[in-house]
Amino acid sequence: MSAQGTLALADGQAAPVTKNFTANGSFVAPSGGQLATWMDKSSGIAIGFPTITLMVRQSIAKTDVDKRIQLPTLETISGSDGGYTPSPKVAYTVLSREQFVLPARSVLQNRKDILAFSKNMNADAVMQNAVWNLEPVW
Repeated sequence: MSAQGTLALADGQAAPVTKNFTANGSFVAPSGGQLATWMDKSSGIAIGFPTITLMVRQSIAKTDVDKRIQLPTLETISGSDGGYTPSPKVAYTVLSREQFVLPARSVLQNRKDILAFSKNMNADAVMQNAVWNLEPVW
């Protein structure tokens, strides 16, 4: 089992900036898996913290690894309402979900390959066009 520490991840800007996702705890979830969370608390507004969760559920037949990244965007406040500033609220959340299903019979090389293919697919132009430019594959 890995110890939970800060995740330093580069963002997607032209000149990438490293964001620190600090450990927010790990516990046994009701589903029986171990759930760990990390948050980038640099904005200071809790409802707007980008969050990463990692769930590992093990059974005799397989291990499921589920990763989620949530990037909330807060509403932009414009003007004033007689000097009153409304509380921040989330306008929308960009979400990434990825699941690995690792059968108990899989060998280390199988698990290395699936992670490498996933990482490399995310770096491929097909995936980048789908996410960045909202373009389907034809």
